[in-house]
Amino acid sequence: MLLLVSLAFAHPSVETPVDLRAPAIRRNLLTAAFDAAADEYGVPKPLLMAIAWEASHFDPDVQSAWGGYGMFDLREGSQDPSLEHAAALLEVDPNVMVADWELQVRGAAAILADQGRLSNAGVLPPRADLLAWWDAVRAFSGREEPLLQEQYASYVYETAAQGVVKDTRWGAVLLEPQDLDLAGRRFVPPPTATDSSLAYQFYAASSSNYTNDSRGSGDIDMVVIHTVQGSYSGCYSWFANSSASASAQYVVRSSDGQITQMVSEADVAWHAGHWDTNARSIGIEHEGYVSDPGTWYTDAMYEHSAALTVDIASRQGVSLDRTHIIGHVEVPGCDGGSGGGASCHTDPGTGWDWDHYMDLVNGETGTSGGEIIGVVADSDIYNGARLAGANVWIAETGGSTTVEADGYYRFDDIPFGTYTMHATYPGYAEGTCTKTTSSSQDWCSIVLFPDDGGGDDTDEPVEDTDEPVDEDTDEPPVEDTGIVTPPGDTDRPGPPALPGQLTRMDQTGRRVCGTASAPTSLVWLALAPLLGLRRRSLAGVRR
Repeated sequence: MLLLVSLAFAHPSVETPVDLRAPAIRRNLLTAAFDAAADEYGVPKPLLMAIAWEASHFDPDVQSAWGGYGMFDLREGSQDPSLEHAAALLEVDPNVMVADWELQVRGAAAILADQGRLSNAGVLPPRADLLAWWDAVRAFSGREEPLLQEQYASYVYETAAQGVVKDTRWGAVLLEPQDLDLAGRRFVPPPTATDSSLAYQFYAASSSNYTNDSRGSGDIDMVVIHTVQGSYSGCYSWFANSSASASAQYVVRSSDGQITQMVSEADVAWHAGHWDTNARSIGIEHEGYVSDPGTWYTDAMYEHSAALTVDIASRQGVSLDRTHIIGHVEVPGCDGGSGGGASCHTDPGTGWDWDHYMDLVNGETGTSGGEIIGVVADSDIYNGARLAGANVWIAETGGSTTVEADGYYRFDDIPFGTYTMHATYPGYAEGTCTKTTSSSQDWCSIVLFPDDGGGDDTDEPVEDTDEPVDEDTDEPPVEDTGIVTPPGDTDRPGPPALPGQLTRMDQTGRRVCGTASAPTSLVWLALAPLLGLRRRSLAGVRR
């Protein structure tokens, strides 16, 4: 077991000069760290970034409900992504890695490289061939079941193929969409029966983590909303682990609202930390962390979760009001005298938009819309110059916009449906792309050919519109931002924290999915190593 390190030994983020806290500078620091780690260990940077996005949305300070640390959900023990494995490969103290975000990036790259060699006869797979790393990504997951390994790899590769354009604590982090042929690679779950037709799959929680029962509609009158405090795939993998002593009926993914059912509605899941509530309710977990609602609580998540709640209510007779649809924080039984169940949980947190959620519930709608995003490029979507200033409009709505300086166009709050985007630029023939939208962010990029006959198919829509660029996977994406990485990269003052923010190692209590417990005193944590205190087990019980 590891000893907690005092915050005094973490990077001194409170002393970081103000100019290094600017979002653009923070983004450059993050990008530089991924570039350096990918070069050092010979791994594909896009996959390294997609793994970090899946685990934490690039947050180096979080701790998952099952005890994983930081940006890559590094965990104690021998099973990857193992904190000890990463620390051994880097020859550093695991405690130091917990508090150092750059070591977390290097450690994850070292593990991916190690797994790459193990899966490829002792040599690294070709760095530019992302699909050659599939087995290494499966092994990185740490999942024991082949089904869970395959699901994890599929999600990481889908993230890399779609890309990430999102504001985070690092500023606007961009993972360029990769040119990946995932035909035959995308995971398709085996056919299973689910209580809700909205569920993508039924993956059973361990029988050690819930109570077998035969509840009917007269026994269920509540829905409890949770936040996982971790990733979607990590949560349902944890519920399948017999040591979790926790479960919920459903888990909802952030990116697109995908739903996995894990416990029958007739059975009693252990999700609320209060037996009477468990016995009369359905628990719904939502991927993410309470501390970062901005990147995790997406429109797609709200919409699909609301549709699920309405579906449950229609079958079980639950009233669609805030007395019967509650957050985990509102569950009685907190030892400290307020809500949150036995461990005084705070999820889904103040960042959960209850007004919006209940509007969706009472409107009985689970689908509204999202963002359509893409590039407009000269002659080749992946390698052609981006045509900033090009005019783009949607035929079905009449809405129009222009391509921004970063090379992207964007339409926000577009209802789900099928749309054709048109683009024009001086000296080029008009181009189009067509997209059926279904998530919070859908890509539709357009190639334009010069009017002088430079292209043969100017009247044809481009088919491969989900992946607008294919950057060299060995190099950082080139952006026309005018931002220069600051000098002194090897002697930076510390991790880019938000102004005045310490590295957050203050949530190390007993937690399981959906357990954003009240924070431990930072002073107490700082004294812990001096007193020889050891980390407590994270296999908490919330029956």
